[in-house]
Amino acid sequence: MTTYGPLSGFHGALIQPGDPRYDGARQVFNGMIDRHPALIARCADTEDISAAVRFAIDGGHLIAVRGGGHSVAGHAVCDGGVVIDLSQMSTVEVDPARRIARAQPGATWHDVDLATGRHGLATPGGVISTTGVAGFTLGGGVGWLSRCYGLACDNLVGATLATDDDSILQVSADENPEVLWGLRGGGGNFGVVTTFDYALHEIPDVIGGIAAYAATDAESVIAHYQSVMDTAGDELSSILDLATAADGSGLQVVTVIACCTRTDESGAEQVRRLLTVTAPRVRAEAAPLVRRFRYPAWQRMLDHTAPAGRLNYWKTSFLTALSHEAAATIADLARSHPSAWSRVHLIRMGGNASRRTPGAAAFSARDHPYVVHLITAWTDHADTHRCVAWAKDADDRLQPYAAAGAYLNFIGDEGQSQIRASFGEETHERLVRLKTRLDPANRFCLNQNILPSADLALSALPK
Repeated sequence: MTTYGPLSGFHGALIQPGDPRYDGARQVFNGMIDRHPALIARCADTEDISAAVRFAIDGGHLIAVRGGGHSVAGHAVCDGGVVIDLSQMSTVEVDPARRIARAQPGATWHDVDLATGRHGLATPGGVISTTGVAGFTLGGGVGWLSRCYGLACDNLVGATLATDDDSILQVSADENPEVLWGLRGGGGNFGVVTTFDYALHEIPDVIGGIAAYAATDAESVIAHYQSVMDTAGDELSSILDLATAADGSGLQVVTVIACCTRTDESGAEQVRRLLTVTAPRVRAEAAPLVRRFRYPAWQRMLDHTAPAGRLNYWKTSFLTALSHEAAATIADLARSHPSAWSRVHLIRMGGNASRRTPGAAAFSARDHPYVVHLITAWTDHADTHRCVAWAKDADDRLQPYAAAGAYLNFIGDEGQSQIRASFGEETHERLVRLKTRLDPANRFCLNQNILPSADLALSALPK
């Protein structure tokens, strides 16, 4: 086993096999991921990031970059390589006058929401507050505020990027604008982002609402959900959560979860309308909850559904339309979960995020009205084959209604054809040009990888 000495210019912690911190440091949110890096460089500042990148490249080591969140796909840790661990860099600074928040790459959305919420401000983040800002933003970022204010990547107005040639790029609409375009949905392909600057919006409170129905009524609930959301204003966002009840009863339920940025009686009425399914013989399992929440508190509402350590396998599909046949398939999936912790999310897209200027961001899957997220989770490794097989079969059943490509934050490694389809040919080619310029040797390859142009990449490899 190789033992690494001090890294020049490194101030953080170097964690290697045999260190009592090693097993904890190599674990990620997804219990399916069990990898053993040669070195974990837990960075304390930007200088540490540059030193770690330089060390890994000089030694020819595989690089994994770890932020502060989930890494369901497992890209944040590698076997035998160097993990650049940013989880301790989690400071969030807010400039309320300019309505800008600057987050370090180890921050989670909980960190951001607490800092911005003190000023009654917010930016679109994940619906699970333990999600890291870095991977979520670089992959697009669909959340409660996306219909009203766009995706997380749309609200990224600046960044600092450490590249593979030891450069530090300041990125904004005025400085390196093409890099900003690529960071808005192009993933971690271009280097290590050391700071994220977000536009903020005045959102002290929201109206939140929850109502649960038996899964036997799933078709009626889905039809009602579609009828309301297809004509809803941008201020109303929602998720249908098809899962096992959390009360231990084993009952399969369909939960309507609504969030409205309009906090007057009109907003509350919109939420009540969405929660109230009026089909014959359909009734809620309990009285619906509708009330005003501080936005940071609402952001934590679903955290209990995603604890760290469970085994996870996810799939996703954009729906070109929510046809009767697609709805029937989703309803059937709601009654056939392979474990008590598995769930299906049906999310209405659209709104502000669908009306962004074409070409303003690398994230390009904006025209699809719905996305289905298959979240398969379990605790016993003996159930892995069965649970993964269920997710793959469920995804296959949805394909007749699905668009090409996928929301890349919701899947693992599914190959270059899926990546290309998710971006579309024109955007993918533009990303290839940017990748070839910033990372021609593909040092940053543990992501939804954009392959650099082969000729330029080979010419850039060390002699």
